Parts: sequence; structure tokens; C-alpha cells
Amino acid sequence: MMEDATEIMRQQGVMETDRSNFESQWQDVAEHVLPRQADFSTGGYSRTQGMRRTTRIYDETAMLALDHGCAVFESYTMPRGARWQSLAPRDDALLNNRRVRQWYELKTSQLFALRSAASCGFAEQSHESVASLLAFGNQAITPELMRDNKGRYMGLYYRSEHIGQLYVRENAWGRIDTIHRKFTLTARQAEQKWGDKAPECVKRAMRDNKPEEKLEFLQVVRPRADHDETRADKRGKPIQSLYVSTRDKVIFDEGGYRVMPTIYSRFEKSPTETYGRGPVMNVMPAIRGTQEMAKDLITMVELAAKPPLLATDDMADQLIRYFAGGITYGGLDYDKNPMLKQLLDGADLAPAMALLDQSRAVIKRALWEDLFQVRQEQKTHVSATDVMERASEKGVLLSPLGRQETEWFDPMAAREIDLMWEMGLLDDMPPEVREAGGLFQLMYDNPLRRAQMADQAAGFFRTLEGATPLMQAKPALVDQFLTQYPFDKVLAGLARINGVPASWEADDDEKAASKEAMAQQGQTQQLLEAAPVVSKVATDLARLNGGAGVAA
Repeated sequence: MMEDATEIMRQQGVMETDRSNFESQWQDVAEHVLPRQADFSTGGYSRTQGMRRTTRIYDETAMLALDHGCAVFESYTMPRGARWQSLAPRDDALLNNRRVRQWYELKTSQLFALRSAASCGFAEQSHESVASLLAFGNQAITPELMRDNKGRYMGLYYRSEHIGQLYVRENAWGRIDTIHRKFTLTARQAEQKWGDKAPECVKRAMRDNKPEEKLEFLQVVRPRADHDETRADKRGKPIQSLYVSTRDKVIFDEGGYRVMPTIYSRFEKSPTETYGRGPVMNVMPAIRGTQEMAKDLITMVELAAKPPLLATDDMADQLIRYFAGGITYGGLDYDKNPMLKQLLDGADLAPAMALLDQSRAVIKRALWEDLFQVRQEQKTHVSATDVMERASEKGVLLSPLGRQETEWFDPMAAREIDLMWEMGLLDDMPPEVREAGGLFQLMYDNPLRRAQMADQAAGFFRTLEGATPLMQAKPALVDQFLTQYPFDKVLAGLARINGVPASWEADDDEKAASKEAMAQQGQTQQLLEAAPVVSKVATDLARLNGGAGVAA
């Protein structure tokens, strides 16, 4: 075991060297934009809790823009209170099985119930991960089971990881398959976590009455080389987990996972690099520039409000009262000329402010703050086509967020489903699903996906606008247009793109009842319209019959 631990620590050293250039950039980003995570220089550990972290910030534009960017990301990809992700069978044959579809819908409901539980922390932890993703281009989040003091399952909880503690490697397909997590615990915490399995350094600290001594550990999560799927123990799990005591240089705990427990994703990534880069990193020159310009403007305004003064040598022993309402005796000569003059004349701040505003605009655009202006700029005369085309443009601008479906949301759902299985929530799996291996696919119905589909609605409205003059010239073409594009299909498509809840849509029974009611109403109206005619015919027939009888 000692040789294995030594090799793991050697690999850790290589990974730390490979990531060193990123760490300096991430620290710079954090100090300017996300100071609460400015701990990269200490390996992701807080130097001293409560210390001041905003000493390098003179202009708060980038900090506020990051908050707005997080709001855009969350509202378009995982809006709170909505089911933006759904489970569905992977086998097309099962899609036609109503019982199977209902089971997948039930599991989707249970998944979102677990995510929305107040105790799980999904909302705040995912928000911290989004901030990390936009600021540094990397995020990591770990879903885990939550148990009570008796070991009973209470649901899930989520933990956003500081990426300064994580070191990753990719597989041959560019996906993260190995994660090293370097972290510290006090001896007391380590004993609570591992008990008798705790390494010697923990036991020694507790024997020496040093329960708050901080100790460093390394968790390695990687594919298991000796995986045997026929076994039920740790070797039967494809993901290996090792805990290493860096002080003792020994592996003291080993386990496994069925799926990767920590989900690591990148915002955008070069094919030649392992770690990602975020939109904030792309505009760091502008962010640094705003900080310097803000400092200069503060100095210029201070000099304008309280300029330095010039005085003659023989005034060195005089008291100059330099405050509002102050009187400086001797400030005038016998001819009433000022004895004091300003060192600097008033500076023109307009060019500096224009340059500062330009840099601020670049930062805001990088984090999509201009999307908040869309509805403010819309006029009453904007057509439906323009509205849909603007929504389509949003989908184009936000298309980089789609990467998170591959690297964040899909793997996170796989981990959550695995935990649901461990909790026993999948025991009611239908036989058809069990025979198919319990496979599932994820469908997305969020504002981002709808914005990307808005071009379809815009195309329909452009077609309608082009055909309208022809239909006005020849009204018979209206029926031909509706035959080509049935209103039911168009209405359903527009409702989906505009985000109308599916629960508002009538089901088959309600549609049938509505059609029957409309048919009955139509028959009643026809009878009412025909009643005068029928009455007149009946009267005429009666008169004719009566007249014939008299003649006879």
C-alpha cells in the first residue's frame, strides 16, 4: 500500500505542476470578480476566515455583472420551480407503452422533489457552481445521500466544490474520468468521518489531545483497473475511490461508486488543454482596466475637490486652514492678491468616463447583461416575427451554455438516479424497463432550448406574412394555407416555444368532450336558425291540408 500511495502522490505532484498556470489566472480573476473564492494561492483553503478580500476592487461592475450572468444562466438552463429536465425510455418501443411513460414521469417528479427540498441545498450550491463556471470556466458539484442519526435516508444534499482543491484528467474521448481532491480536516472531523479506519496521524493527534489540528488528505476517484462486474463488493463498482494521508503517505480507505460522484464541467475548452476558461477570463483585460481607471478617477475627483496648494517659502510657519468655512490669515498680500494658488487646474473627466463606460459595456456583454434590455427596448409596433427572431438571437448568444447538458446536467442526473436506486425509489420499475436494463435518456425543456427553437416560430410567421397579401387577394387560399399548416399543430408548437405549461393543455378526453359540445352547440344553432323556416313550412302545409279538406 505504501508504494501505491507514493505513486499517487507523485501523480498528484505532476497534476499540480500542469495546473499551476491556471491557478495564477484564477486567483487574479477571484480577487477582481469573485473574492469569496480567492483561495487558489493556498490550494483552495481559506487563509484566515473573515479576512478582507476586496482590497483590489475599486469598480464593482464586474462583480455585479457576474451576478447577472448567473441569473441568466440559471433562468435559461435550470429555472427554479420548473421541470427543465425529464427522464424518458431510451428504447423507442417503450415510448408507446403508456405505463412505462407514466413510470418515467413519476421518477422525474421524484427527482425534482428531491432537488427542491429545502434541506438539500440544490439552489444555493448550484448557484455557487454557476458563479465558479462563469468566473473560472470550471465548476464541480457533488450530490450525496443525506441520512439521519440512525442511518435512515432523508434525501439528497449537494456540495459545490472549490476547484482549487480539484485536479482532473481526461479520458481518450475528452471527458473527465479521474479527479484528485486535496482537502483538510481537523483530527476530530477525520475521526468522525472514518472512525477506526482513520490513519495514524489522526489517532496520534487525538492521543496528544490536539483534536483541532488540521491534517491534509487526498481523495482519488478514477476508473477501476480490476473491475469485475460479477462481484458485489467494491471491485464490482467501475469507479474506484481511494483516501490517502499525505502525512503518513499511506492509503487508509478504499471504496467505489457505480457512477462518478463529483460532476466536473468546463464552460469552454481548448482541445490542447484540460481545464476550461470562462467568459470572465476572456474580458480580464477590460476588468483590470476598469479598476485602474476607477482608481485614477477617484484621484482626479479628490484633487478637483481638494486641490494641492502652492505657497511662498516665508509662509512655512503659517497655519493654513483648508476646510469648509475655514479662514487662512495671511493668505492675501497687502494688494489683496492671493498668497496661495492651486498646483493643478481642473481636469476634464469626460474622456476618462467615456473610456470607462466603454470597458464596462464589454464586461456586461460578456455576461449577457444586455439580454435584460430586450423587453425595455421593445416597442408596441414590434411584430410577432420580430419577437421570435429576437428570441432566436438569444438562443444563438447563449449557445455555449448547451455544453453543460453534456458535462454537467446529464452526469449529475446519472448520479442522482443512482442514489435514488440506493434509496429504493426505483424498486417499482416496470418489468419492461428492467428487461431493457433500466436505461434512460434525458430530455430538456428549458428556456434555452425554447430560445434555440424560436427560429422555427419566426419562420412560420415570416411565411404567414408573405402569404397574407395573397390570401387577402384570394380568400380561398386561407383554407389551403390551413390545410398545409393545421392550426392544432401550429398552436401546440407555438405554445411549447413560448413556454406554456403542458399541464394547461387539454388531454384527449377533454378535447373529445369539447368537440362534442361544439358539435351539439352547432346542431342547436342550426335548429334555431331553421326553426322559423320549419314553422312556416308546417303552417303552409297545414293550410294546404285544411284547404283541401274544405274543397272535398
